[in-house]
Amino acid sequence: MESTVSEVWPAPRVELPRGPHGLPRDVVERSQRSRLEVALVDAVAEKGYVATTVADIIARAGVSRTTFYQQFKDKEDCFLQAYRRGATAQLRRVVEAVESASDPLEQLRRNIRAYLAALVEYPACARAFLLEVAAAGPRALAFKDEIELRYVELFQRLHARFRERHPGLPELPVEAFRAAVAAVDDMVVRRVLEGKLAELADLEPVALYVELALFGLPSLEVLRPQP
Repeated sequence: MESTVSEVWPAPRVELPRGPHGLPRDVVERSQRSRLEVALVDAVAEKGYVATTVADIIARAGVSRTTFYQQFKDKEDCFLQAYRRGATAQLRRVVEAVESASDPLEQLRRNIRAYLAALVEYPACARAFLLEVAAAGPRALAFKDEIELRYVELFQRLHARFRERHPGLPELPVEAFRAAVAAVDDMVVRRVLEGKLAELADLEPVALYVELALFGLPSLEVLRPQP
């Protein structure tokens, strides 16, 4: 059973009580924003960005059109805010996984495992943000570049740790780390397009092999299933 998309957000979704209540305005607004972002992600994952309308979003969220425009300028703004929140939460999860180990090989493995696991756990986010970002326009693509740079920087730090243990490894240009990020992204997107999102975890050994090869440390050992 798929996890609800709301669970990807850093803060829990706030449900409002029915009828009159004395909740502070900021609590009400956070709940409305959360419901709208979740509704947008679900609609875009199901229908695609272009086909999704504000009417679709407010119907799923159970709020008025006026409420939508109090929170967001338009559909693009809603998508960008949801994308930023989801991608930042996923990156935080990956960084925490990396920092939970000290061996660089295990850190790299946990990097890939956490990234793939988050996509499997939140399939609506995976479909909306991996497949529909180009349709959302240049600002969404610019944020995609921004978040990919954060992963590039993470790979650079991991490679530096490998170099501490393997002094013969040369420094690599940033393009090598961009290629590492792009390689995993390509494998993931292909699986999602093929409707095999639930099988993304199977990519871990080959993704690890590709990353090590780009780092100058290929090893067939990583293709063996891990316990």
